Amino acid sequence: MTDQSVRRHNKRNAAVLAVPPYIFLGPYTSASRSFIDSAGITHIISIGRSPVCPNHPHVQYHRLQLLDKDMSSIYTAIDRANQVITDARNNGEKVLVHCVAGVSRSPTIIAAYLISRCSMSLKDPLGMLVRARPAVCPRPGFIAQLKDLEIRVRGHCSLDVDVLPGSKEARLALFGG
Repeated sequence: MTDQSVRRHNKRNAAVLAVPPYIFLGPYTSASRSFIDSAGITHIISIGRSPVCPNHPHVQYHRLQLLDKDMSSIYTAIDRANQVITDARNNGEKVLVHCVAGVSRSPTIIAAYLISRCSMSLKDPLGMLVRARPAVCPRPGFIAQLKDLEIRVRGHCSLDVDVLPGSKEARLALFGG
């Protein structure tokens, strides 16, 4: 898939390629057959109360229950998602991580993976995700848990705010976008 075709699919399906290049982020609409086939997606992590599981041949589905509530614990979902993404990466495969809107839960799970498995700071994956998809805005409860995760993994926290700004422009400014 070329960069141009990724951008075209991004607009149509609102999916974005995350760094590293084996992780895609999006809302549930990004799980269209045309996008899955053209992007070479082999795994879909669907996050929600009753995650959707459309029928795509040759795609492994992984359903993670995580409510989009500040008090929801992200740790069970993180453990399972980390294993799926790591296995896919080791096999040269690609993963789409989606929730309903692709704004809070799925970016949280991707950021957690990048912190815990790629030794990135919290500010780096959040900045990358916000710059790629400005609507990204994890709930304050998820931000707090990501900050705790970063402290456990790296010994300190790189993010100075407890709540991301409400406007896309302010989020982009926070992360230098």
